[in-house]
Amino acid sequence: MPKVAYGAEEIDIDLDPGDTLTEKEPNDDTGEWQREALRQALETNHFNDLLTGGKPLVVVNDAFRPTPTGQVLSQIKQWYPEFQADYIVACGNHPPPGKDDLAAIFKGFQRPDDARIYSHDSRDIDSMTEIGDIAGDKLFLNRMIFEYPAVIIIGSVEPHYFAGYTGGRKSLIPGLANIDINRRNHALAVSEDAQPLRLKGNPVADDLDRLIKMVKLPVVLSIQIVTGRHQKVIECFAGPLKESFEDAVSVAEQVYSFDCSRQFDLVIAEMRPPLDRNLYQLQKAIENTAAAVRDGGTLLAVSECREGIGNEEFYELAQQLKNEEMVLSHSEADNPPMGIHKLSRIVRLAKRINIRALTGVKNEILERVFIEPAVSIEAEMQKLKPKEKDKIDILLVRDAGLLATKLN
Repeated sequence: MPKVAYGAEEIDIDLDPGDTLTEKEPNDDTGEWQREALRQALETNHFNDLLTGGKPLVVVNDAFRPTPTGQVLSQIKQWYPEFQADYIVACGNHPPPGKDDLAAIFKGFQRPDDARIYSHDSRDIDSMTEIGDIAGDKLFLNRMIFEYPAVIIIGSVEPHYFAGYTGGRKSLIPGLANIDINRRNHALAVSEDAQPLRLKGNPVADDLDRLIKMVKLPVVLSIQIVTGRHQKVIECFAGPLKESFEDAVSVAEQVYSFDCSRQFDLVIAEMRPPLDRNLYQLQKAIENTAAAVRDGGTLLAVSECREGIGNEEFYELAQQLKNEEMVLSHSEADNPPMGIHKLSRIVRLAKRINIRALTGVKNEILERVFIEPAVSIEAEMQKLKPKEKDKIDILLVRDAGLLATKLN
């Protein structure tokens, strides 16, 4: 019997006779990580020279990304025993990491006691340097990246539900940027062209490209990782920020997208750690798989959401905007509020398909963000079986927070 992950447990999918089930999962069944390729890339990019000028600052993802930062750092330390660095967590608009989060970020790597760890706060303008402005909006970046002789960026590349792909320049913007510029960039996600797997013609990605061109850092080395499930390293690319990102995207597309030649009555979108932590992350599974649902069909996102909402600002906005008309109106404003992109995208999707979620979050909270609570997988299956139709076509997307639909 097929099962769906739900936190540390699993939920059975009890199929009726005649029901069909198709499963999709990341294409990460590859051999061992070829570490030597990364070593050669580091040597090509003069990694030894980078270390001679003093401690570099290493920019790392927060615990909301499945980035095996510690594995890569540990490998670098084996090759370069003299490697010493300080670290800054690119939190973007997320809260700073706690003790457990830091342990998860650096898992597998023993940080020296004298290594400093900073956390970016997008609201703390006093900790930032002004870079310039774009269309009247000022871009600030954390000043720490300008106070070190070199900057190493470690990121992971996977589909992003409105920026096309995460990784690359996103470690700096929104990772180390001010909240106002992040709000401006996120507001572009109300566009229907802001889709997972899409970079060209995506207004969010285009804006990131314009913003990153304004940033002039002394020395930058980018290490971009493509991972499989359970933080399994598939490939690493090292070099300039743009080139390493593009190389990683080409591999990530093979791993984290699937062709979908037809649409389904029911799509079950399974969330896995670390993206199953809260409601704020749940939307990734919805956006990544919605294209596979037929008109009038149901998308059922399954996620424990053990930490609850995850972003109070997003939920406070939802409490203010009590109906769909208010959400759509605010999304079209000249200066839309932070978080409106999430609500407006759900509202628009819900006009075509049924959006349901099976979570540990209270029903009234789900309903406030325009998602219908689900009682069980079986109950959603039965709702799709009218009298004249006694079977349904089901798609189960595993690790749907990362795996995205690519329609033919």
